[in-house]
Amino acid sequence: MNQVGFELTPPDWCPPRISKAPPPAPFFSRGSLVHDWPSGALGPTQTRVSQSELSLVFYYAPWCAESQHARSVYDHVARLYYREAHFAAINCWQPGGECRLQYSKVQTWPVLMAYQPNGMAVQFHGAWTNSALARFVQSLIEPVHRMTGPGDLMNFMTGKDAVVVAFLDAELDRRQYSRFYQTALKWLEKDPFQEVAFGVVTGESVDAFGVEEVPTIQLYLWNETIQYHGNTSWTTPEVTAWINKHIQVVSMWIAPPGSSKSSSLAPYFAQGPVLLLFSPRSLYGPSSSDAYMMLRQLGMQYYNCRGDLWVQEMATKYIAEQRRVSAQLYSKLREECNAMLKRHPAQEEEDAVAAKDGCSKSSAISVSFVSVLNSSKFAEGKQKQNVADQNGYCDIECDSKFFECGVVGEDRGGCAAARAKRKHSGLYGEGARNNDDEESSKPVSSMLDAEQDYRGPKLLRRFNSRRQCELLRLNELDNSEVFFHESDDDAGGYLDLVKGLSCKYNKTLTFLGMDSSLYHAFAERLGVDVLNEPNQSVAIIVDHEDESSYLLRRNINLASMAKLVHGFYNRTYGRFRRSSNVSFANTHSFSMHELRRESRRMVDSKRSELELMAQQQREASNEESASKEQQQHAKKSNDSVQVQHHQHHSVREINAHNFHHVVVNSNKTVVVHFYSAHCAFCGVLSQQLLTVSRLLRAQPRLEFVRVDGDRNDLRWEYSMDAFPTLIIFPNQR
Repeated sequence: MNQVGFELTPPDWCPPRISKAPPPAPFFSRGSLVHDWPSGALGPTQTRVSQSELSLVFYYAPWCAESQHARSVYDHVARLYYREAHFAAINCWQPGGECRLQYSKVQTWPVLMAYQPNGMAVQFHGAWTNSALARFVQSLIEPVHRMTGPGDLMNFMTGKDAVVVAFLDAELDRRQYSRFYQTALKWLEKDPFQEVAFGVVTGESVDAFGVEEVPTIQLYLWNETIQYHGNTSWTTPEVTAWINKHIQVVSMWIAPPGSSKSSSLAPYFAQGPVLLLFSPRSLYGPSSSDAYMMLRQLGMQYYNCRGDLWVQEMATKYIAEQRRVSAQLYSKLREECNAMLKRHPAQEEEDAVAAKDGCSKSSAISVSFVSVLNSSKFAEGKQKQNVADQNGYCDIECDSKFFECGVVGEDRGGCAAARAKRKHSGLYGEGARNNDDEESSKPVSSMLDAEQDYRGPKLLRRFNSRRQCELLRLNELDNSEVFFHESDDDAGGYLDLVKGLSCKYNKTLTFLGMDSSLYHAFAERLGVDVLNEPNQSVAIIVDHEDESSYLLRRNINLASMAKLVHGFYNRTYGRFRRSSNVSFANTHSFSMHELRRESRRMVDSKRSELELMAQQQREASNEESASKEQQQHAKKSNDSVQVQHHQHHSVREINAHNFHHVVVNSNKTVVVHFYSAHCAFCGVLSQQLLTVSRLLRAQPRLEFVRVDGDRNDLRWEYSMDAFPTLIIFPNQR
């Protein structure tokens, strides 16, 4: 037997060719207030960090989808807070870049770090939304609040989970205050939205709190006050560990990260039933949302086993009053902002001068903010405008371009001539001049007075007012501020029913709040389309042990939620059952009907294409013999007859909504196949059942159906513990 061999001769060896990395391109658009370093240089940013009171550095990878999504959010917040902080961005993926060489083990992008000149670094762990990042920056600017009396402490206790207060002597305890301030900053990594508030009391105000010795730290909880007895050095790790050890809350906001959502929620469901309140979370304001304060009221009464009078008054009186005042202040602020944003900042100080010149107070109207107010839920019966009209709103930034983007009102009473006689001062720091002899005779000075100093109290108050209005406008755009109206009589009666229930039953509820606009997929998995509910708010109790859920979807207030909890323990509240007939805009699952519809569409499209080709062939062969045309026509007629005789056979899909009507109340014998999309054997049984149903399709009193047990909650007698399951329901039995 002859053997043939092949010898492969390698070509001359040559080194691999490595192409150079493409030149870095800017990640942020031109004109952005973010200082972008696409080359990955660290030196310029480090120099600027050492010179700025607060700096935020955005480390990104240009190809990363999360970085691209966070880019617009970071740029948006930079336009809001560019006066208070320095915003920088560094490309940490550029080959050969200084950032990539130094931070080569970073596993996820983007990474946002906040720096102070003293070396303190705080990482942002929140969601990449405008409201979340804006609240984080605001918390960095003001991590510690000054308290002058017990009233300030009460305001924080009604809206926060806990309050940590340091009592200090401003002259003698500077080191302790500095470390307490650093602890408050570092705490933002765990709590970026300040659900645990940090405050400081100094001077004579200490006596009003009944504190005898300073320095000291006290932790104010919902039911007790704990004093810090640790080391007097007040190091950040010690104080943080002490807070984590002693803090106890009756409710909490939960924001699961993208990589560990299941592990974040699993411990709460393992402990027992959970009451989940899905509601939009307002993060632009300093206080908690009305929904969360309502949840805290319910939680305090639920855990008040001893009948503590202080806890009861906190829940029924102080928090209720705070909710009422917050709703009134919000409406009042909207009215003030509506009047303020009708004019430019420079016009605010011109109003008084215009009165002397006989000018009326005609001003430029901000069309965008008026449209926001008209489209909000507080303005009933007013015409809505498109969101596109809101892009014309001038940012709170006051530069030389500010007066070019507003809409100037009609000139009345010679105001334009009066304005032409003087230059705009306001936030620009330019000296205002008048033509009066008294003003011109004043000596010229290079010092800025209170009217021109941009850090003076008058301009700071004006700037703070406009900042609050800008945040209010963003809050309205997000539709995140929702107030739930209460009836005092009903709320008080039902709150008494849930008082101390945590100690009367073996099952203890956990009260959790979730942002419905951000985590609506969790509600959809529970079978609720929360985005289409009133105020995008629902309350649901999930009992993992009993595999049951109880839903409250309309008229949510303190009384109805207390009734939900009371009915859950007394077994008088109906069980909520999911049904696959409810469709969601963001959560999708495999649908056999959609598959069949798509299959029919593809078959019809292919059939039309073949008929068109056949028609073209007939037109091209018109000169052939008549016999051939008749034969071809007969052949195509036979083919069309065969296609018409072919019918698609399937098993009917039902859901929890029509199960009782199709199966129980039917006058037919119904064969029901209970299956799961995750079951491998269910597919085998489905094929066999499809064959049998096709053979028996001529039986008029026999019907084959199937139901997805994972997506449909049936009554207990029809709920299966194993899949696949086949049950025959005889006729009239």
